[in-house]
Amino acid sequence: MTLLFLLSSVYRNYDAPVFAQFGPDAGDDLPARAEFSEALQPMLTQYGHNPDFHFVAFTIDETVFSRELAPLAGFYPSMFVGAPWWFLDSPEAIGRYFAATVPYAGFANLSGFIDDTRALCSIPSRHDMNRRLTAGYIATLVAQGQVSMNDAHALVHMAVIDQPRRVFKTQA
Repeated sequence: MTLLFLLSSVYRNYDAPVFAQFGPDAGDDLPARAEFSEALQPMLTQYGHNPDFHFVAFTIDETVFSRELAPLAGFYPSMFVGAPWWFLDSPEAIGRYFAATVPYAGFANLSGFIDDTRALCSIPSRHDMNRRLTAGYIATLVAQGQVSMNDAHALVHMAVIDQPRRVFKTQA
């Protein structure tokens, strides 16, 4: 059984006149309040330990990363926390995402880079930003003595290359 689900919490196209004039993706998507723990309990109880089941939860409601999603992903091997980089695309927001999730879930329970941009020319720069910010966060862990330099090299490779392939099952 190979299943992949994505869950989000986004109030799309908030401003009706902007949506009417410019259509979707005009920058007026806002965080919506989300509750995950109770809502996901039946599914995680049934499938959370199944190695063939992968579930990626992502939201732009930053308040639930450390309170609900990262602890759940740290416990259930089939659950991963994704950051919707198309919303959290400032260095500060991505830093807050890492700070809220890594202590609870580690990098092994994060999904890696997720991007749904339709601006094809921005894809290389968005991936480059992800690699740089991931490496920067891990460099901070090295500077604080939490991770060795050797482990940091392996961790960066895992976080930006291996992990997304594993989570989204894109490897043969």
